Amino acid sequence: MLYLKAKELEDLSIGGQAVIEGVMMRSRKHWSMAVRRPDGSVYCHSSPIDSFTTRHPVWNYPFLRGISLLVETLILGFKALGQSTQIALGEASPDYGKKGGGWRESKGSSGMGVEFIISLFIALIIFIALFIALPTYLAPRVLGNNANVIYLNLLEGFLRIVIFILYLLITSLLKDIRRLYQYHGAEHQAIHLLEEGLPLEPQLALRKGTDHLRCGTSLLLLVFLITILVYSFLGRPALWLRISERIILLPLIAGFSYEIMKLADRHRNSRAVRIIAWPGLVLQRLTTRRPQEDQAEVALFALSSLIKVEGIIHDTERGIYKRSNES
Repeated sequence: MLYLKAKELEDLSIGGQAVIEGVMMRSRKHWSMAVRRPDGSVYCHSSPIDSFTTRHPVWNYPFLRGISLLVETLILGFKALGQSTQIALGEASPDYGKKGGGWRESKGSSGMGVEFIISLFIALIIFIALFIALPTYLAPRVLGNNANVIYLNLLEGFLRIVIFILYLLITSLLKDIRRLYQYHGAEHQAIHLLEEGLPLEPQLALRKGTDHLRCGTSLLLLVFLITILVYSFLGRPALWLRISERIILLPLIAGFSYEIMKLADRHRNSRAVRIIAWPGLVLQRLTTRRPQEDQAEVALFALSSLIKVEGIIHDTERGIYKRSNES
């Protein structure tokens, strides 16, 4: 079977995330979202991305691009979550004819401004409190302040991963979160079809696995593992300084982790890469669930919309995806 060219696929950098009753997909230049409405129909739109790295090319270099992309993805993800919530609850009206992505807030909606900033701020505070401050505080309480720095950081890293796993387990008990995880699985299945040159059909998607090498869950686990090594060089200053150092260094570690993920994805068929990536793939079992056919359909709507605006079509005879201006 012929596949989408690896270099072209890498340049597209297609990824996505689950949203409320739907899926958001993005490439370097565009993003699209499909959401199931209360009446059973599917709302779908695509929009260009005003990328920071496009406007400031210096941020497109290795390590820096990971930081800028993660920030953009975080902001875009929260925006998509807000919009999908309103659509799924029937509180917003799509406007397919308007310039700017086909989105119009429902009457009486306060928009994405202050609420969006507050939600993003609260999410960051929760992340810092749970995954940075709490493990940093607990480790010396368990081993004692005079414990070896290496042992302290090993325990801190272990606690960070345990808290992360417990967080995923507890949230997965919620019905709405389980549905979100099903859409997460559907997003991965849709991307598998694209990468393997297969038609974007729900029945084919459901045969694919719900894990993926480039998943954000695996990236977060990699970040947590690398912090164990990096934080070991920071010594043992006061608690407030330890927490501050970890917050400041986290974007740099995330940028480095992103480069490792890109390299691993480039050699995804390597046995060594699969062995190294195995813990992240196992962890994805907590953040993905096998979707139903209607959920796979929504994910494929989002992906189809994205590749359409990117000018990519499926060559059914050759079993590949290609640019529409290619022969």
